[in-house]
Formats: sequence, C-alpha cells, structure tokens
Amino acid sequence: MPQNGRVPPIKVLRVITRLNIGGPAIHAILLTSALDDGVRFTSTLVAGTTAPHEGDMLDLARARSVEPIVLPALGREINPLDDLVALARMVQLVRRLTPDVVHTHMAKAGTVGRVAARICGVPLVVHTYHGHVFHSYFGAAKTRVFLTIERALGLLTDRIIVVGDGQRDEIAGYGVAPPGKLESIRLGLELAPLLHAEAARGRLRQELGIDASTPLVGIVARLVPIKAHEAFFDAALRIREALPRVEFLVVGDGERRQALETLVQRRGLSPAVR
Repeated sequence: MPQNGRVPPIKVLRVITRLNIGGPAIHAILLTSALDDGVRFTSTLVAGTTAPHEGDMLDLARARSVEPIVLPALGREINPLDDLVALARMVQLVRRLTPDVVHTHMAKAGTVGRVAARICGVPLVVHTYHGHVFHSYFGAAKTRVFLTIERALGLLTDRIIVVGDGQRDEIAGYGVAPPGKLESIRLGLELAPLLHAEAARGRLRQELGIDASTPLVGIVARLVPIKAHEAFFDAALRIREALPRVEFLVVGDGERRQALETLVQRRGLSPAVR
C-alpha cells in the first residue's frame, strides 16, 4: 500500500546455494547490489556455505556493499537433516522479511527457497537456471530423481529464467516447465575492467618467467568433473607434438585439483603445465 503518497519499494529476497567462485555467484551479487536503491527495490541476499576446497566471492559482495545472510545448513550436498534445518530457517527468514519476490539460484537453493516461499505465501517466486544436471552429471536413476523434483518445483514457480535460448529449449524439452513460463535473459557482463586490458598484455608472462616467444595456452575453469579438463590435457599432448616449446596454464581450483595434478604427472605433462 502507498505510504504518504509513495509506493513502497519491492522487497526481493535472493537465495543462492553458495557464493563459490563462478558465474552464478557473481550474477547474484551484482543483481542484489543493482536492485537495492531503496526506492524501487530493496534486496537481501541469502547464501549457504562453500565447501573447504572452494574459494568464495565474499570480497566482491563486500565491494558491492552486499552483506549476505549465511545459512550454514544450506549446502551443495544432499543431507536430509541439514536440508530440513535449512528449510525451517528459510521459512523463519521469509516470514521475518516478508519479501514480495523470492528469486532463487542453483539447485539446492532453488528447492529450499521455492518451497519456503510457497509455505509463506510469497506473491512472486522466480528461479534462474545457470545450468542443469539433467545430463552428463549423474547416472540414469539419479538423474530421473532430480528431474522429478525439478518438475514439481516448476509447478511452484511463477517464472523461470534461463541464460540462453538453447537452455530454454532444453528445460522445456525435459518437461520442467511449459515454454510460456520460461524467460531467456542473457547474463550481463561488466566490461569496464576489460576496456584497458591491452595495457596488461605480457604482465602474466613476466610474473611467471615465460618468454614472449613461447606459445601459451590456458584454461580458466573450476576444477570439477563437468569442466572436463581431461579434454584440455588430451589436446595439450597433441599440441606438444607440433609445438614442443608450448606451455599450458590451468587457472582455477576445486575438488579435482589433486586428481588432475596426478593426471598431468602420469601423462608426462608436468614440465609444460603450470
């Protein structure tokens, strides 16, 4: 209701499973910061905890004046007790903050956040798919379970946002939601830091002591199964046959770090990989 002739800001509660290093966390932080002018919108960000092997994006959040509310029980792995605790805490939080919109990101937050929002009667429930686990992640039985859950959650959701038209077609094809409920919105990128990137050319080579004439090939990705670093190292072996002096940079961290270091040694790539 208007107060003193003014329409109160729309209150957005954004929920993400964890603020691990990656695109979804950056997106959630930037959205929370941008939709928080106190006039049209106020935004609150809720996040679970990162795993011990993961870095986080808390520095970016603080730089954007975003102070997330952390729910320790909200985590990536399935744990029935923790998941029930997370749901109970989320219901308490939603009832206290009385948001107009609950917008969830990533699978676990999408489950806990959407169920809590419906329990509390939130007017608008939105979920963003930054990717999905409907193929290439798990075996057939586990994938069917996740699909069943996501289809049920789709019924609880007013609008589902996907980050590209191809993903929209996939989500619709899996029966998660009808096409009319899906909205394709491509992620915005902050290009300002890249406008003067040319000035930094050669700096990394200098820091690593790599000669300017040495061919350099890199991969920037989390060290997790879906990123398929094996394909990068397969290509590295073939490239070295043609360019013996080439060097390779692997930028990232994650649960597969030790396994990939072992793989590099086993394939004889250690002298060429950093």
